[in-house]
Amino acid sequence: MSTTWELVDDLDARHDAAGQMAADLALLDRVAAGAPPALRLYRWSPPALSLGRFQPDDDVDHDACRRLGVDVVRRPTGGRALLHGADLTYAVAMRPPQDASGASVDALYRLLAGALIAGLAELGVDSAVAHAGGPRGPVCFAGQQGADLRVGERKLCGSAQVHRNGAVLQHGAILLDRLDFDETDLLRGAAEHGGRSRLRAATVTLRELGAPVVAHAVAAAITQGFRTTLDVRFTSRLEV
Repeated sequence: MSTTWELVDDLDARHDAAGQMAADLALLDRVAAGAPPALRLYRWSPPALSLGRFQPDDDVDHDACRRLGVDVVRRPTGGRALLHGADLTYAVAMRPPQDASGASVDALYRLLAGALIAGLAELGVDSAVAHAGGPRGPVCFAGQQGADLRVGERKLCGSAQVHRNGAVLQHGAILLDRLDFDETDLLRGAAEHGGRSRLRAATVTLRELGAPVVAHAVAAAITQGFRTTLDVRFTSRLEV
């Protein structure tokens, strides 16, 4: 039997970086208060560097961010710094399944990874759950965790979670393309010892895979992945 979710189309909404994180948390709070599960899809303009919840602010080269017009915001979820601006970001807010075996962090990652993998398959992209590994450091996409998706050995999507008041928020970024700069230009020490070349070698974009990169087309595919994999029926709400 299908489950009704809310689809929040924020692709053309005008939120700054702080507003994007506030919108994700508002989604989480609504679900915690009894609203149905929700999938939110959005983009970032201007570009923004999001820091993991516990990441030191000293990692950031704030002068470089100002010079390049990049906002800096802290995510409510963990992980390391991620540059947004050439990605499609998704956010899912839901209550964990009642079955305890499906309520763990890893089980929820696997559940949502299945929907994302199915959505990417709609675009002709064969992705899989990432390995746990990669170099430690301030850059999210430099390493892989079980929450992430890869194509071959290269990371395409990074995700993170936060649990609050009986509900969970998972959000993540699917790389559509690359900006003219990357995290190694914005984080102290990240460009040392071939950091830029390592980051490029460790990641892949939809454009590099020859897949569609128009945000609305990718969003439609991801939405379809949720429909088919989780047996979801969406009701839509447009944020402005």
